[in-house]
Amino acid sequence: MKLKAYDYVNYQERAAEFSVGDTVVPFGMFESTAGRVTAVWPAIGMADVEMSTGSRRYPVEDLQRFVDGIAVPTHTSTSGAPTVSVPGGPKASKVAGAYLRKALYWVSKDRQFKMTRLEATSGAPCCPRCVDHPPLKKAIYKRREGASVRLLGCPGCLFLIKNDDIHTGEGV
Repeated sequence: MKLKAYDYVNYQERAAEFSVGDTVVPFGMFESTAGRVTAVWPAIGMADVEMSTGSRRYPVEDLQRFVDGIAVPTHTSTSGAPTVSVPGGPKASKVAGAYLRKALYWVSKDRQFKMTRLEATSGAPCCPRCVDHPPLKKAIYKRREGASVRLLGCPGCLFLIKNDDIHTGEGV
C-alpha cells in the first residue's frame, strides 16, 4: 500500500499493541538495555519505559517489543502500517496565511513602516498591533506655536505614527 502525502500513521492503534509490563527496547539501542513499559498513553501515542538508567517517555513508533527474548514485529515501517486519511489533506495554505502581512510592518530603523499591498491600494493603513487590524484614524498630537503635529492612531491600542514614517513605495 503506497502512502499519499496526506496519509498519516495511526499512532493510537500502534499504542494499543503495547501494555504495562512489556519488555521493550528503543530502536538503535542494544537488547541488553531493554526496559519495562510502566504506562501506555494511547491518545498521544506514547509509552513510559523504566530502564536501568531511569524512566523515560518514548513515542511508540520508536519502541521494539520483545517476548521471551524474541523481537515481535510492530508497525515500524510505513509499508503496511494502518493509516488515517485526513480529509482535504494538509492545510499548508492555512499555515502560510498566518504569516502573511495584514497591516503596516516595520522595515527600517527610526520607526519606518511600510504598507501592505492591500493597504497601498486602499490608501488606508491598518494597526499592526491589534489582532483584527482596524484602520488608523487621523489624530492631532500637539500644537506648538500654531503648528500641529498630525498623526495616525489606533483607537483600540493607541498605536501612534506620523504620516511621514509610512512608506508606500518599494524602497525605504
